[in-house]
Amino acid sequence: MIHSNNTQNDFYKNLDDKIKLCMQKALELDENTPCGKYELSDDVYVNVMTYSPKPLEEISIETHSRFADIQLILSGQEYMGYSPLDTLSPVSDYDKEKDIRFWKGNVALFPMRKGEWALFMPEEPHAPSLSMTGGNVKKAVFKIKYKD
Repeated sequence: MIHSNNTQNDFYKNLDDKIKLCMQKALELDENTPCGKYELSDDVYVNVMTYSPKPLEEISIETHSRFADIQLILSGQEYMGYSPLDTLSPVSDYDKEKDIRFWKGNVALFPMRKGEWALFMPEEPHAPSLSMTGGNVKKAVFKIKYKD
């Protein structure tokens, strides 16, 4: 997991060509970007969405096997959680079609504010979209394919 902000994109874009594409596109997105799905390449797309974050007691921990996530806050703020996989217990089977599996356990919460993003590689547990202060959040979630 990496937690950073748009001012550091030049550094992180050198990690991988797919991440570079996301870092460049992230600078073009803001609170006025229409919600929807945007294809960036054969292996990368971004979903822009607005939603009301969940209460902390409704935490949902997830992993993906084929895709990495970069979750970028465009407006509002929320908490996100992270935990090592070996400290969690599965609560669902892997759904290959949706590329998701759910887990239970404890997570460390960290705040996510406008312009901040977090990168979760495949199999890295994360608990997104948790309420910090109320109010809606607009977020861009980049999906980067690493496995078939």
